[in-house]
Amino acid sequence: MGLTGSLHCAGMCGPIVWVMPFGLLQGGRKWLGIGLYHAARISVYAAMALLLHSFKGLFVPAWQQYISIALGVMLLLAGIVSFMPNSRLKISLPWAGWVKKHLGSFIGDPSMFSLFMAGMLNGLLPCGLEYMALSATVAAPTAMDSALLMYAFGAGTVPMMAAVTIFKSRAKFLHVQHLKKLVPVVMFVFGALFVVRGMNLGIPYLSPKVEMQSGHVKTSCCHKNM
Repeated sequence: MGLTGSLHCAGMCGPIVWVMPFGLLQGGRKWLGIGLYHAARISVYAAMALLLHSFKGLFVPAWQQYISIALGVMLLLAGIVSFMPNSRLKISLPWAGWVKKHLGSFIGDPSMFSLFMAGMLNGLLPCGLEYMALSATVAAPTAMDSALLMYAFGAGTVPMMAAVTIFKSRAKFLHVQHLKKLVPVVMFVFGALFVVRGMNLGIPYLSPKVEMQSGHVKTSCCHKNM
């Protein structure tokens, strides 16, 4: 999910990555700075997963397919609206302004501490793809599993984000304006996937059959029962 949805990350967070002072660093320090930035960003995702997982007792497993359909419909609508001319679709959360304000104070500083703090703040920015991944962590068996899921998701976004940093002056395809044109397509595809997944069609991997038995979830996700 992180790897296939990373075009969305490049389109949304590409401008932030481009103005980060990685170019002021040389050799190993540059790679260390890039690594710290993304490690901090992904660690925030994992911390949010741990927080969300602590409320697992309030989550009813039978709701999962309905949540999937609802998220899918929201993404489909957002994708459709984004295709419309002069669309100005924006998602704003209460803490977004605070994050952006403090992020600006770290962006211009090439120190390792500032790059780490910038990565953490970037992880707090509103992101629909991140929230979809977080919604999946509620079903993880343990808190550690939920954190590992978000580390895996975050790791999937790193190759594209690193490419935006390293090849920004060489690859025209990686220009943010080009990538932003693909964002609605990614949203539409993931929206359709989430809707189908929640419809309980019994399709292996794509739309597993979910049943409740004695208060527990029974699902066949990877193969058809013989």
